[in-house]
Amino acid sequence: MKKRIVLLIVCITVIAQIVTMVAAVESFRNTYQTNVTNSLRGDINAMKLSGRELAENPQDVAEQYAQAYGQDIRITVVGSDGTVLADTQADPATLENHNDREEVQEARKDGVGMAVRRSESTGIETIYMAEAMDGTVLRLSIPMESTMYFVQQALPVMIITFIVLTIIALVFAGFLAKGVLTPMRRFYESVQDYMDGTVSEFHVDHKYAEVEEISQAFARLTERLRRYISQVKLENKKSAVILDNIQEGLLVLDKDQDVLLINNAARNIFDAEDDITNVNLLHFTRSPEVLNPIGKAFKEKKTTSFDVYQEQTGKTYRYYLSFVSPGTFAKSGHGMLVLIMDVTETVRAERTRRDFAANVSHELKTPLTSINGYAQLIGNGMVQDKEDTQKYAQYITAEADRLMGLINDTLALSELEDIAIDEHIENVAVQDVAQDVQDVLSPKLAENDITMTVSGEATMRANKNRIRQLLLNLCDNAIKYNHAGGSVHVDLSQKGESVSIVVEDTGIGIPDDECDRVFERFYRANNAGGATISGTGLGLAIVKHIVQLYDGTIELASEEGAGSKFTVSFTAV
Repeated sequence: MKKRIVLLIVCITVIAQIVTMVAAVESFRNTYQTNVTNSLRGDINAMKLSGRELAENPQDVAEQYAQAYGQDIRITVVGSDGTVLADTQADPATLENHNDREEVQEARKDGVGMAVRRSESTGIETIYMAEAMDGTVLRLSIPMESTMYFVQQALPVMIITFIVLTIIALVFAGFLAKGVLTPMRRFYESVQDYMDGTVSEFHVDHKYAEVEEISQAFARLTERLRRYISQVKLENKKSAVILDNIQEGLLVLDKDQDVLLINNAARNIFDAEDDITNVNLLHFTRSPEVLNPIGKAFKEKKTTSFDVYQEQTGKTYRYYLSFVSPGTFAKSGHGMLVLIMDVTETVRAERTRRDFAANVSHELKTPLTSINGYAQLIGNGMVQDKEDTQKYAQYITAEADRLMGLINDTLALSELEDIAIDEHIENVAVQDVAQDVQDVLSPKLAENDITMTVSGEATMRANKNRIRQLLLNLCDNAIKYNHAGGSVHVDLSQKGESVSIVVEDTGIGIPDDECDRVFERFYRANNAGGATISGTGLGLAIVKHIVQLYDGTIELASEEGAGSKFTVSFTAV
């Protein structure tokens, strides 16, 4: 930029000097021409006042005057018919008629004529002054070469002056450019320092008021931009925190299915690297179960949803596709918002509910069928014997009790599934609850010749009925699947805030490969005896849900033929 400023100033200076020199030469020429014209006219007047007759001997008179005037003055006498009568620089006989000369015509018309033109006889630019005298025209002329002589004399001085002024202009332009560009350079450096974070405030040291105004305006602009950028960064940070901390995966796709935005949850779902955007969806997945529905949604421009099962993780994800009209992500073309939710538990719960409904229907059908059959036998009079009638009545009562137990367990399990926090919390002495359960089960213990003992103490915050239900189901199973003469032992302990409940029996045990399944609804292990041992198959499922309700854990250790040991751990508070 400095070179351009210097070059511009020097060019302006050179052009100004050239224009000045041309104007000066032209002015000198005009002045000289005026002076010469006035001088020639004075010479003509002097010839007229001398009284010498040109008509007698015009050539001699003209030569005498020309010799007297000097300065290369040429004197020509033109007759009334245009014939040259005398000429001091040419043979009059060789000259053509001069009536067509501009100055001659003007002199015949106005008395005096003047012209500046190139002489046809000498070929030199000449000043002509003519005046009519008694039918003849007296014309004096002098070549313009005299003007150029003076110009040539002044030319060296003009050239030196031109060079000196050009050098001065060059030096001045350099200082001027430096003076102008120095504050601009400081301004640039200050901007760079501010942008690089070297300085926290924008400031420029200078001595020009104009730069001060620019500096202040830029400082206001930078401060406004700083606030705006800070606000944008804060908003982006908030958005990033929200997007990256929501559990659902989120994708934003443009019309070409390029990923414009993806959050951490979506990256984890697709097992993708961090900070990958502006790449096609194919970079994240090639599963047709994902790509085909999305492609169809783009084609049909509609909002839809679909489920995809991921074999690697065993999870089911539900994709919600929301079509976005053109102009949201780009000036042209539509886009798509893709929300991905983990619905594994929802799908499992739906499947469990379906299975549960089917199992409940099956389990309810069995006692109802028995009750209906025995009731029909009695009602149709097919049973006449009083003892048989009493036996069938006992069967009906047993099946009714079984049906009632199934209904009660189903309602209890349904209630546990619907609550997340138990509202009826109190301090529970677990040993008292265990003793109460022992009293309730004492008839069954005596019937099966099984002994039950309770040892230890523990206190925890819980719903007393829930803890009673947990111990009742565990102990009832321990009695039901035990041997005659066996035992059931309940051991309670508390260490700090940790409460442990252990129910151990000497029963038939559970195979290792079925230990994890005994907590499922209606599942009964093979060694449980199948239908020979009555039960709803919901007891341990209820126990599991109670443990989960209080954020506890349950462990099962069992050996076929040697018994089982259930260990439940809770936090006391």
